[in-house]
Amino acid sequence: MSDLDSYVPMIDAILSVSNPDEVSAKRIRKAVQELFSVNLEAQRKAVNALIVDRFNHIQEARTNISSEDLAGKDAAIAKSLSKKLKSGKKKSQDGSAVSKPKKKRKTSENGNALSQNKMILSPELQELVKEPEMARTQVVKKVWEYIREHDLQNPSDRREIMCDDKMKPIFGAKTTMFALNKSLSKHIYSRSEVLEQKSASEGPKKSPEPSRNPSSSSDST
Repeated sequence: MSDLDSYVPMIDAILSVSNPDEVSAKRIRKAVQELFSVNLEAQRKAVNALIVDRFNHIQEARTNISSEDLAGKDAAIAKSLSKKLKSGKKKSQDGSAVSKPKKKRKTSENGNALSQNKMILSPELQELVKEPEMARTQVVKKVWEYIREHDLQNPSDRREIMCDDKMKPIFGAKTTMFALNKSLSKHIYSRSEVLEQKSASEGPKKSPEPSRNPSSSSDST
């Protein structure tokens, strides 16, 4: 589970703006996979358990929604989530999770750097968030702040976002909460990706041709 801790900030960012009556662990997991371009199927149960734990942590102060309520959106996942939660964590009376102290771990290339390092943003995304570089989690938060500030969620379906002129170049005329993360991933680049693109676009440098003396051809006997 410790290897998955790097995704917690992103999971929290998505859950904090999600409708608790419509969200599911499966959807959150797929959104994280899209945004980080990773496949978490091999760790599906562990990821789902982590999502439910974060969901309860975020919702506890507001609605105290239990893991069963969340998993009710997906009966198949509910069974695996319940088993994981019972074996991995002990629940206290009020629903809060009692977890073991976390051990310090070395930061790998795909660890905390994924969510904490500043990334280079596309010109369109820079125009939206007003920053040239930003961590992935901060990008998501900024975009959702913009959506809420301009009241762009469809009142009849809060999962749908009606994009304005600043958002259209990135997301199109409209998008959904989870398609939004996939679209964002196309506008967020690591420094190595930018350097590779720049190198490819420049191509190999050509050697300058030797200059010709214009008078040499006119000299005649």
